Amino acid sequence: LDTGLVPAETQKGPEIDPRLLRVQTERFKVIKPAIETVKGSSERVQTLLNISANAEPCWGSSKSPSLSTLRRWLKAYEERGLAGLLPDAPSSKGERRVFVSRKWDQNIDLSADEQAAVAKKLETYTLSLIAKSMSATKARGLAAKRLAELSLEAGSSLSKGDLKAICKVSQKYTDRFDAYRRVERHDLDNKLFFDGDRPRISRGRCEWPMEVVWGDVHPIDIYMKSPDGKEQRRLRLIAWMDDCTRYMWATVGVMGKGQGIRQTDIADSLFGLVCDPIGGVPSTLYLDNGGEYSALGKAMDEIPNAYAELLKRGGVVKALPYNGPAKGLLEHSFSILEQGYFKHIQGWIGSDRTNKKTQSVGAPVKGFEGTVEDVINAVLNMVSAYNDAPQDGQLGGISPRAALEDAIARGWQSVSMDVDAFDFAFSCRKERKISQGKFTIYNQQWVSDATCRLGKGDKVDLRIPLRSGAEGIFVIHENIDPNDHHLRAFPETLYHPLDRNGARESARRNRLQEAAIRQLKKAVDPTIDPATEILKGVNQAPVAGDHMAIIRLGDSAPKDPQLDRIESQRAQMIEFAEYFGWSGYSDERRTEGT
Repeated sequence: LDTGLVPAETQKGPEIDPRLLRVQTERFKVIKPAIETVKGSSERVQTLLNISANAEPCWGSSKSPSLSTLRRWLKAYEERGLAGLLPDAPSSKGERRVFVSRKWDQNIDLSADEQAAVAKKLETYTLSLIAKSMSATKARGLAAKRLAELSLEAGSSLSKGDLKAICKVSQKYTDRFDAYRRVERHDLDNKLFFDGDRPRISRGRCEWPMEVVWGDVHPIDIYMKSPDGKEQRRLRLIAWMDDCTRYMWATVGVMGKGQGIRQTDIADSLFGLVCDPIGGVPSTLYLDNGGEYSALGKAMDEIPNAYAELLKRGGVVKALPYNGPAKGLLEHSFSILEQGYFKHIQGWIGSDRTNKKTQSVGAPVKGFEGTVEDVINAVLNMVSAYNDAPQDGQLGGISPRAALEDAIARGWQSVSMDVDAFDFAFSCRKERKISQGKFTIYNQQWVSDATCRLGKGDKVDLRIPLRSGAEGIFVIHENIDPNDHHLRAFPETLYHPLDRNGARESARRNRLQEAAIRQLKKAVDPTIDPATEILKGVNQAPVAGDHMAIIRLGDSAPKDPQLDRIESQRAQMIEFAEYFGWSGYSDERRTEGT
């Protein structure tokens, strides 16, 4: 204890109770004027009288020191120095003077050992309630009931009424177990435990931009109705913050009821970061891995090659579940955005649907009036304002934008991803068959120079970019040059019947097909004749043998009995005609095959 009065060599060690040292210091201050007088002199007597008349109670006492007390202190100081002014430690130090309460201790009909045993069980019972999230008030009530039960179990003969009167538990008693609130926070409220109890280290910021970029999704507290007024729009800020400069890249996702963050939302947002000339691909991308905001990581997990493509240029790290501080200052930045910027946008409700701070109590919330594009622009304008505002702390009073510009001026250069490379990596996969140089997807025909070179039935792998502003679809096939995979397919154009451009395009596509066939023919050996190959090794000599059956023309087809009947009838008709002289009748119809 540094009093400014006690010499260093007389200071007591840390084993001395600080409260006793404080008493020692105040006693010294009180008698100091008398110490400076001569022992036995009238001046000392008068000084002690003046001190006694004007002295105030010392710390830990309710009465001012009397003249005799002052003389005793002065004598002890002169004999033993400052040690003489140090009060004696109580002999019962470290021992509990009361088991439960003075009323219970003095009136319960149990021995000291029995009281100690009951008090121990009551302590375990009470601290267990508090550790399991029970309020102090409720815990006191239940502890009082349990104390009466434990007293009876220990052998008390008091009536239930008498026990109820003495088994009271005070707030001071339950306050002894406040340390067990930490168990409650640890087991039942991880966020509160992480915010206040979990020990953390301190980190500085990165030296250069894009060494570490934090990514997360934040719900925006702006109330906005759908155009039909039947449901509420849900706004989400997808943000990426550079650890070095605190500069933030952001996009806004607008969703309806039951909708969440989509792969398209993630692709749009990442595109604004990794393809930005002043941003680029981060060396390490740090994502949250738990709680409400894990949608970002989950959506990226579902995008083939997304992580692999970023790992080629840097890395991707996922934080531990519910480890908000692992994202650096991003969560703190969200709070600044809400309270310092978004609250000035029409419809901001600050996580309170009644919005009592800005709306009349009981009145419907007045939401954002405007289109989806309007609310997105309003949010992104506020993010720009945030980036342009000076920040204290590790930025030292400059803005994130200024910090980024300073890094560029000192020689830092971003490494941006090519647009085609991004769209190829952040895409979904499909498979289709080629017909007439095209494939069909989403009820629409798509065509490219690459597909025009393929034949009917060829299967192609498609890469459909997830980015909303992307155009075309990548086509992959073994007969397509890998260096040409960036050539995308586009929706088929419908030409007017009289549009000559249609004929020109048809001729061009035919030339592509013919060129592809010529390329295939280069591998064909023109000297190979299929007929010759088939007859190679075939024995064409007649089969030897004397017993050969010859089938004649008349035996080529068996006679039908019905035909015999018709021939008989026809012969009778001719004979009948000749008998009557019907010269006009002939058998011409027979020769005609009827």
